[in-house]
This record gives sequence, C-alpha cells and structure tokens, in this order.
Amino acid sequence: MIRTVAASGALALALAGCGGGGKDKPAGKAPAKPAAEAPAGGWPQPENGRLTAKMCGLLTDGDYAKYGHQRMPQENAGPAQDGSNTVGCTYMLGDQLTLSLQKSAQGAKIAFKQGLDDHKDRLKGKPSVLAPNVVQGADESWFDYSTLGGGPTEYEVEARRGALTVGIVLSEVPQHPDKDPKAMLAGLAALVLQRIPNVGKADTGIVHQVKYVVWGSGATAMQVVYNDPVSTKTVTLKNVKLPWHKEFPMPDTGNQPTAALSVSGAGATPTVLVGCEIFVDGKSVQKKAPDGGLTFCDADYHT
Repeated sequence: MIRTVAASGALALALAGCGGGGKDKPAGKAPAKPAAEAPAGGWPQPENGRLTAKMCGLLTDGDYAKYGHQRMPQENAGPAQDGSNTVGCTYMLGDQLTLSLQKSAQGAKIAFKQGLDDHKDRLKGKPSVLAPNVVQGADESWFDYSTLGGGPTEYEVEARRGALTVGIVLSEVPQHPDKDPKAMLAGLAALVLQRIPNVGKADTGIVHQVKYVVWGSGATAMQVVYNDPVSTKTVTLKNVKLPWHKEFPMPDTGNQPTAALSVSGAGATPTVLVGCEIFVDGKSVQKKAPDGGLTFCDADYHT
C-alpha cells in the first residue's frame, strides 16, 4: 500500500479480512463460495480521474470466502484527508484496503519504495516474513507482517502497477486463523488489479528532471550537501571528486506544488574556488559562479 507519501506514505488508509481457510477443506464443511461476479454496471472505476469510496466494493465477502475467510462489517470508507488521490476502507477488527493513484508511474514507484523502506524501519528487531513479487499482474509487490498492528497475527500486501498502488491488511481472527495469509492477500490484490484493468497504466502528470552540479578549481570538494526533492532528505557527501553532478526524477504529485531544491559545496581551503548550479528539465534555475571556499544554490520550483 502506499503509505504515502507513502509511503509514506508511504499513506495509511486500507482493507482486508478475517477468518480461516486453507488449501484443503475438512470433511463435512461446505465448500468456499466462489469469487463474486461483477455487479450490474461493472466494477466501480475512478470518476473524473479520482478514486472514490465506491471502489471499496472491488472486493466482496465472496472473494474472502473463497479463501475460507470471513470479512467483518465495514467501519469507514472515504478519500484521504491530505488531498492525494487515495481512498481507504477499514473494517472491524483492523482489516483494511487502500488504493492510491499517482500522476505518473515514476511517482508511484518512488512512493512504493519509500513505503517499503518505512516498513523495514518499523520492523527492525521484530519478526519478518518479507517476500517480494507475490502479486500477479503487478510491476512490483511485497508481503509481510503488518506494522499497523501489535503482533505477527496481522499481515499486509502492497502492490504497484504503473501509477496505481494497492495495499491490503489482514487482521487475523484468533478462533479462525488463516492458514496461508500470503496466498490470500496476493490473490485479493490480483483481483483488484483485474477489476480495474486500465487504472494506473497512463501517466497524467509530468516527471521533471532535476540536476545538481558542483565544480571548482580543486580536484575535490571537502563536502557536498544537497536536498533530495523527492524524499526531502538532506544528503551529505565527503571528499567529492569535482566536477560533480546528481540527477533524479521529480514527479508532479499535485500535492506539493513547490519543491525545495538546494545544493552546496565546500572547498578544502578558502582559496579553492567552488561553484554550483541547479537545472530543472535542462533549464538553469539557479547558478553561482565559483567563489572562495564555499558555494550555495537554492530554488523553490513550482511543479
């Protein structure tokens, strides 16, 4: 899921189910219900490019029953409060579903990575069953214990296809433990992707290209510091060979219309001349000619 960013967020809205199930059915029990047929009018799709609460209906009680799992009643459904194109559905006992649509596949790819990095940080020193590439039809996906709950009885799956990310959390009911939560969550995520086959496949926003440059009269800079416009983290490099440059994509998310760009360089001595420049889509937006000892470039770029 995108904990968006989301990430990071990164994003912590969602759905899932509860109950028991497995590959083999005990004698005397009724077989699991088949996956649901499409409702009249088809499965809910985005409206005017926006995800809606109706899309919580992309998964049904029958879909969960297919895996021998009873889904609890829904508690909440609606869009994210941060203005992102995200909708979340929560169910009793902690089950969740999140759908998030970025303006570009690159934006979703960055958010997916940030969400996975955040997940790993939160599970440091704790049990993990992290497994990659588990969802059919996704460009990338992972499964693990959920960090939203309090122990290894909750699981989650995150999947990305193009600009779309899907996250499902399963909160296990103790009296009906799920025998194979990975197969269940991977199967449910694949169903979501099948039922909205075109969502996320076309970019609707621009991916800008940012380039930082530092150069000077010396062979190396004692230090280069820059702000990553995507993660917003400050990065410090030591003993950098000059000239130096760094490039990265900067997707237009629509949530942060202004990106803070900055880079600085410091020479080994005050007599070493150091200059800097910032480019966006090949156009210079800030430049400082080489000067003694230290240089700093910054710009607020409106995406």
